[in-house]
Amino acid sequence: MAQECISLAGSTMCPAFNTSSVSTTKALTDHFSFLSFVSDTQSFDDRLRTYISTEYSQQKYRDNLGCSSVNLTNTTDLYARYTTTVICNAIVQLSITPCSLLATDSIALCADNCAQFATSEQEIIASPEICGTAGKNAVDQIRSDFTVCSLPQGSLTKDCINAAANEPLDCGYQSNLQGLCSYCSASSPNSTDSCCVNSNVNSRCVGVHLPSTTSMPPLFTGTSTATSSPTGTTAAAAAGGNSHGLSGGAIAGIVIGSILGAALILAAVIFFCTRLRKRQDSQAGSVFNQPSPSRAAAGPPMTYNTDGPHAPPPSIVPGGRVARMSALEGTSSSSGNHSGGAAVAGIGAFRQERQPSPDSYNQSPDSNRSLAAGHISKRDGSLSSHSALSASNAHSSPNSGGDQFSSPEGPTSGQSEQLQFFKDYYSQDEIRPNDTVATLWAYAPRANDEFELERGDMLKVVGIWDDGWATGVKLTENAEQWEARRTVQRDSGVSNGSRRSGVAGESEIKAFPLVCVCLPQHWRKTIEGDTSDSGGANGPPPQPSP
Repeated sequence: MAQECISLAGSTMCPAFNTSSVSTTKALTDHFSFLSFVSDTQSFDDRLRTYISTEYSQQKYRDNLGCSSVNLTNTTDLYARYTTTVICNAIVQLSITPCSLLATDSIALCADNCAQFATSEQEIIASPEICGTAGKNAVDQIRSDFTVCSLPQGSLTKDCINAAANEPLDCGYQSNLQGLCSYCSASSPNSTDSCCVNSNVNSRCVGVHLPSTTSMPPLFTGTSTATSSPTGTTAAAAAGGNSHGLSGGAIAGIVIGSILGAALILAAVIFFCTRLRKRQDSQAGSVFNQPSPSRAAAGPPMTYNTDGPHAPPPSIVPGGRVARMSALEGTSSSSGNHSGGAAVAGIGAFRQERQPSPDSYNQSPDSNRSLAAGHISKRDGSLSSHSALSASNAHSSPNSGGDQFSSPEGPTSGQSEQLQFFKDYYSQDEIRPNDTVATLWAYAPRANDEFELERGDMLKVVGIWDDGWATGVKLTENAEQWEARRTVQRDSGVSNGSRRSGVAGESEIKAFPLVCVCLPQHWRKTIEGDTSDSGGANGPPPQPSP
């Protein structure tokens, strides 16, 4: 007596299903009669091969699809693409319950392979030379074959079985040379498919007669309803087993369900693409994703005094986040407290951009600030609380002596424009005017219009500029006090806006480099990350990869 479940391990007809088993009980033999004569894997392969070329071709094309003229003595032209794989899949899916198959042992065929099978079926019935005249419900029956084939759970996942793994030769057409040559013909968009090249169609298809075809209605439409022949088991019908197909109502329900499922998938894809585009647009608007305006070499080289050994900063090409961040590595070997040389040397690349040319030293400060008087969006037009609302005060700034100067603009300073936001160097967030920022790296001012910064100082941003600098006012609250207040407010449920930090001094507006600050919510983790990365809290941030 034959075993009730036959393992497909070692099967040559269903190699991609080698972890599965097939049932030989009456529930299966009613639809695939050849299973009654199967006792092992070898007999399964032999019987399935014979079944496809005889009984299956008759039932599928003459009985189910209603072809008026089919040659049953030579059925090679009746082999639709991946027919064997579709039958293997149908038998395995029907054997899940009788053989108690696990999900990993009953993986479904990929839905796109089901579509390729159905398309090939339609090409066969569209040829009068092969099929004659197809039945009036033939297209609906083919749609039903596709729907039922792709219905098992997992057919749309990345883990589904690819039919090419089960039928790797001849693009899945096996002995149907006409089908292969038609699929790979020079006028077909599939002519460059790798399987066509591997099948050597250029020499094999020479002199092969391709049958003519008649026009057929679209196979995959969203409004059609299938009206097939009387009821039958779905998987068997899809594989062309001993069944007369589905009822019209059952097929209509399946089609509608498939359409709704496809609509949900499409909506999810659209949502994902929209979110991705918004994120890319946000990043595209950041100064990090835009080339900085070219600036001429500004003035003679500057020297930098640090708490450690005196050393010039590395050669930095102005512009670009990598170049500016790389400047912070210039004194990575030096030591010091929070106001040490790392921050001072690190800002060198920025100050070079703001240095006047040698010729500009021969001009008065008023001439250097003339552009600011005419355009309030220039940075130097709003560096103090007295000039924040009027650019005319730029002409009343006293002339500074020595090497102290009030952020003079270089010869290309007309390109320094105010920005609506700036991408935080240490997070994915954006810094905007009126935001509060916390100091990560100490900075010693190089001009009298700049803040001296210590780690933990808090500032309120007034303006942001495209050269990596900002203007603002210093707050009395430091970063640690801000964190403590935030924790208390969070625990008590009090809004963050219920208490404002005071402004230090006389609310003087000065400039500060954005590379030295970050949004306060990222201050602590950036400091701790720097400690673990650099071996101490005083070191510069790590140099990003070029």
